[in-house]
Amino acid sequence: MLASTNPLPPPLRVLPDMTTRWRDVDLDFDTAAERLVQMHSADGNERDLPILDLRTWGIVPDDGRFALAPLAGHHDRKKLRSNGLSNLLGRLGAPVEFVRDRLPAPLQLATVNYLLSAPERPLTTTLRLRNDEVTAVVSNRYAPLSAEELVDTVRSALVRHGSINDVRVRSLASGLVDNIRVVFPAEERAIKVGDVTALGLDISSSSFGRSAVHVRGLLWRLVCTNGLRVAERQGAFSFRHVGESQRLKDGIHEAIPTCLIHARGTMDCWRDAVATMVEGVEELITNMRQLTAAERKNVEQELLLETGFPELPQRASAYDIVNAITGAARQTEPARRLEMEAMAGHVLRQHVRSK
Repeated sequence: MLASTNPLPPPLRVLPDMTTRWRDVDLDFDTAAERLVQMHSADGNERDLPILDLRTWGIVPDDGRFALAPLAGHHDRKKLRSNGLSNLLGRLGAPVEFVRDRLPAPLQLATVNYLLSAPERPLTTTLRLRNDEVTAVVSNRYAPLSAEELVDTVRSALVRHGSINDVRVRSLASGLVDNIRVVFPAEERAIKVGDVTALGLDISSSSFGRSAVHVRGLLWRLVCTNGLRVAERQGAFSFRHVGESQRLKDGIHEAIPTCLIHARGTMDCWRDAVATMVEGVEELITNMRQLTAAERKNVEQELLLETGFPELPQRASAYDIVNAITGAARQTEPARRLEMEAMAGHVLRQHVRSK
């Protein structure tokens, strides 16, 4: 009788990242800022641990999970979250999905530890930690900007702009990427009777090395809470998390008034979109290669709701088409929603030119 062979142990697992959430709200800025900070506080105490040479650390198993531990034993082992492992493997040039999901634990350990020891020069890096869990592995040039620093910077910019008491926060996204969506009720315009659009801003950043700081103008349609983001190169500014954190704060201060100027120009296009007719609607939607098949279907369904037609029309206003895209965007996860809202801004600029 043949002896049974022991199966290889399963792959080591990772801890989950901070949960991604999108909340449509209607709050004053300070209340919204406090909520965003609380969301991050609930995820754990944050700190950065500079590592002079990552080659002196190794991957070890910890209760079936990946963990980093120093060879000298001067720190406790630190479990890796999903984003932290992806950062580490990306830096080592290893295929993340293959190592994480396909290899058994012994091969995972052997592969990653070999790659850690292979470089000829020291690997200086910084571990971003939450409760001693590795949430990100970033360059030592990384400039952090915590959720608290982000909202404090935006607040001071709005104070300088003279609008801190007037703005409303209409959505909050938190997780690997944070987003604060503020609108300015003093700059609302009735595009149609009973259909009011407000001027606004999207400010986003990441505490986990997943995004630069972005400031972009937007239009917010009150009747359905659809957001239309200003197209790229039309009032969208980004600042990478490198150098000094003060550079990021200064960039936010400068970007906010500039983005609002560009957003006012987009508002003029938005007004003209009502009377701008677009031919070949079906072909237009089909050619939106950035959309998945399901997203294109959702755009078509939203367009039927906007126009009231039983079948997809061959001719529709730019206003209805853009609203269909932003309506479909609300059905996606937060990061994708922002991308689709930017696509809508691009479509608007393609078909409508402000006078």
